[in-house]
Amino acid sequence: MTIPETDRDVLNLRDLCQSLQRSILRLRQEAESFHDRLSQEETDAISGPTPALNKLEGLIRDCQKVEKFLAERNALTLAETTELDLDAAKHEIRDRLARLRAARDAGKVSE
Repeated sequence: MTIPETDRDVLNLRDLCQSLQRSILRLRQEAESFHDRLSQEETDAISGPTPALNKLEGLIRDCQKVEKFLAERNALTLAETTELDLDAAKHEIRDRLARLRAARDAGKVSE
């Protein structure tokens, strides 16, 4: 069974989003770690945040926003791809029933 092009595109996009989500998570974790180290050093030297700490805090917030967006998008994509296509199922059942009736009428299937 071959995967239709649109399904393949969805799979590729999902893989890309998951990879991006992992990268953003690593970036946020590294930024938080660096922030903690820099914060400790700054606290030892002077009191109050420095511009570098403020930039790191902004980066961490941005990472969190992207993580939230990706999680919501993945949940939406999963819901869309797992929905049942009832119209297609009805059409498939009708076609199969029609073939069975045609075979029965032709004497190929016993009643």
